[in-house]
Amino acid sequence: MSVPRWFLWLVAGAILLMGLVAGRAYLVPIAIALVLFSLLAALIDRITRLRLGSLSVPRPLATIIGLVIIAWALFLMVSVMSSQVEAVIAASPRYVARIEALLSQAAEFFGRDIAEDLQKALSEINLTARIPGLVGSAGATVTTITLIVLYMGFMFVERGAFRTKLERLFPDPDHSERVHTVIISISDSVQRYFSIKLFVSALTGMAAYVVMKPMGLDFAETWALLAVLLNFIPNIGSAVATILPAIVALVQFDTLGPFAIVFFGVGSIQLMIGNFVEPALMGRSLNLSPLVIILSLTFWAFVWGFVGMFLSVPIMVIVLIVCSHIPAWRPAAVLLSRDGRIPDSESIGE
Repeated sequence: MSVPRWFLWLVAGAILLMGLVAGRAYLVPIAIALVLFSLLAALIDRITRLRLGSLSVPRPLATIIGLVIIAWALFLMVSVMSSQVEAVIAASPRYVARIEALLSQAAEFFGRDIAEDLQKALSEINLTARIPGLVGSAGATVTTITLIVLYMGFMFVERGAFRTKLERLFPDPDHSERVHTVIISISDSVQRYFSIKLFVSALTGMAAYVVMKPMGLDFAETWALLAVLLNFIPNIGSAVATILPAIVALVQFDTLGPFAIVFFGVGSIQLMIGNFVEPALMGRSLNLSPLVIILSLTFWAFVWGFVGMFLSVPIMVIVLIVCSHIPAWRPAAVLLSRDGRIPDSESIGE
């Protein structure tokens, strides 16, 4: 008695899902390393294309420059976040007092019982007791960063010999060339996505900082950095990056004016850049269905948490490209696309 093919696919999918969830601690650093490797490779390629008359930047020098830029960006992020920790702890008593005042005012509208429950929950928050946990998390973060750097190093070592391995893996020159075309297409699409997204996210963070800093909003640097990171998460990220600083403005200031300025100012920036600037730069390079993006976001958030949300769109771009190059999977590529159009290229299964 033969086993139905659909049942085999179902079992394989279940095993794959279990592997992704169980191997999260090992797979997430590799995924992040691949993203940074893609960004660094795109940066190096762009530097090598720079020309000063007849002179160009040698690839080894471009690699060093790219590594310095990436290291400086990571150092800046870590410095901003670490410098804000002490400020958060120092400001916490003032915020607790302000929240208690707001709760007492809210009791007049929502009832004394609800306000007392919220105040009781607030009193149970003990930042001092949470500091050891934060230190442990910081140690785990350092370990993860070390793994990511090691993975990136080995990826650069393997990059030079990849084409040779591909030719030996597929002795047929035509087949080898088609597989190489698919891999280059995936690499170019992912690099383009992250390059444009990084530029748009940085633009969003700087514009939000210009709105928040002159008002004297606490931790404006942190909220600007979070705006950069959260902008990589489709739909939800921009909303969270708007709501969080608006809540801080509501607690920090005695009037609603700063809250309204932060909420509508940052929100307008997110809408303008997300609906006009980013689509104009992306063009048709990201031809994914909005429903697919939301479903992918939900799935990868369940599998890998925040990192999965960050990687959900690039993963679906890769799936779309691979499906479009395999004849048997092209119907899936059509379903994944926004308008039914898929990348035109030679297939690897013919």
